[in-house]
Amino acid sequence: AMLVGAFYSVKTIPGVIRPCLPSVLPRPDGGHNLVLDVGINADCKADVLYQFGIMGNIYAQHILGVDAPKVALLNMGEEEGKGNQLVQAAYNLFKDAIDFDFVGNVEGRDMFANKADVIVCDGFTGNALLKQAEAFHDLLVARKIEDPFFDRFDYQQYGGTPVLGVNAAVVIGHGISNPVAVKNMVKTTKEFIDHDLVGHLKNSFEK
Repeated sequence: AMLVGAFYSVKTIPGVIRPCLPSVLPRPDGGHNLVLDVGINADCKADVLYQFGIMGNIYAQHILGVDAPKVALLNMGEEEGKGNQLVQAAYNLFKDAIDFDFVGNVEGRDMFANKADVIVCDGFTGNALLKQAEAFHDLLVARKIEDPFFDRFDYQQYGGTPVLGVNAAVVIGHGISNPVAVKNMVKTTKEFIDHDLVGHLKNSFEK
């Protein structure tokens, strides 16, 4: 619904095939990994995944402060020939990328490692991954285990995440958002505006 609303209200940035939804995962070393898409596009084509790589690269630079982001494809193995037809086709595009630094495939066990700053996948896979991470947080809370690292998975802390590829700062929050989450969603939106994330995306796709 948010995607359709954005399509009809602020519209997509010219050149963007499909907007996407990123999510930031914390790393034990204090850094962050950006995963996209995490839910808007259940089915994708290879050129759409390539554009996710472009948008993730820009996000990592201007929001996460990574000077030269490493971009990877999420796959069931690190080897080039692994994966389904979509990921194999995407790999063929990514390996010749001139828009970002492609470092190859990463696996699910690498989601919190520093092998890549940006991890690209279709929305079906990314959403399942994100919900699993949230489930681990909920399990720890239910068991009354306090851990500062896993506290960073609490949806209230980040509030919301932007729809990348549209002409304004459109931010999606969790359906069960409480006042704390809404407050942080507003703060997150301000950060995107202050860093002119939409402007940087427009400039990239104009080129």
